[in-house]
Amino acid sequence: MGLLSEEFWAGKRVFVTGHTGFKGSWLVVLLDHLGAEVTGYSLPTVDDPSLFSAAGVQDICRDLRGDVRDVRALHRAVETARPQIVVHLAAQAIVARGFADPFGTLSHNVLGTAGLLEAVRCCGAATAVVVATTDKVYRNRGPGNGYEEADLLGGNEPYGVSKACAELVTECYRDTFLRPAGIRVASARAGNVVGGGDWGESRLVPDIVRAWHAGKPVFVRNPRHVRPWQYVLDVLTGYLTLAERLCRGEAPDGPYNFGPRAGDTVDVASVVARARTLYPQGEAILGSGENASYESDWLRIDASKARRELGFANRFGVDEAIRETFRWYRLVHEGQEPLAVCRDMIRAYESGEVA
Repeated sequence: MGLLSEEFWAGKRVFVTGHTGFKGSWLVVLLDHLGAEVTGYSLPTVDDPSLFSAAGVQDICRDLRGDVRDVRALHRAVETARPQIVVHLAAQAIVARGFADPFGTLSHNVLGTAGLLEAVRCCGAATAVVVATTDKVYRNRGPGNGYEEADLLGGNEPYGVSKACAELVTECYRDTFLRPAGIRVASARAGNVVGGGDWGESRLVPDIVRAWHAGKPVFVRNPRHVRPWQYVLDVLTGYLTLAERLCRGEAPDGPYNFGPRAGDTVDVASVVARARTLYPQGEAILGSGENASYESDWLRIDASKARRELGFANRFGVDEAIRETFRWYRLVHEGQEPLAVCRDMIRAYESGEVA
């Protein structure tokens, strides 16, 4: 038995939005490992390269395509799947893209969340809903602060603001419609997730991998920015632990932070240095960060509520997270099948082993 109960998850009907993304693809593989019946709903297009395509994730779930803002299509999908558990990951999740397209970011992340919760309300089959937002939903109080769930929401750029608004939409639907109907709803606030198979733009790990596999130095924009780095399987196990406890009536609904231990909140330069232990030939050019004033230079969240209410804490520290992340890229680069590597890493994570 691993961290999650296979007895609980076996045969569970789970509806995942954004299943073609980095976290969504890992979540489908994890749920498949647990024996769940997964329906995924995501945009028609898939980035290239992507973990979803490379690992053939479409073959281990019911793969539906559509925009979460297309209310009719989303309603049909939820009605057909009649999920017991819903995990909402679909989002415009790139901070830099939020500046290029603020309206699209707000539309996707706010209206998409409302559309998903409205579909759940109308279908009425679900027992639990987990809405993934971000650790960037909080109003910035500057360095040294560890944000708790009761702190003020705000965000300081379009992506963070859109997710803070999604939190308010979630609270509204939870308190007004879903809780009275017996559907338990929680939001999961996590960010700076690292793991193999992420090819997103303007993200540290994919930038490093692209550059070093091409034999070029990576340019690091903000080497002194401090972030709560955490491993993708820690975050997703947290989400599923939350969903399971909600279904069992063993934890309150509402918002939950998921983050690493305090000592694992390190700066970008430290992550690059750790990556070079696996890619010793890799070179980095450290920037000054002068052109990125829109990004907080310090971000840390308090995950004590998850420990207290769910009995959950991240299993891997930052060293293990970075090591496993870059090991995934190295193994795939050497010719191993991405899906097999993901499954091996899930088994290693459950056993607490790191190669």
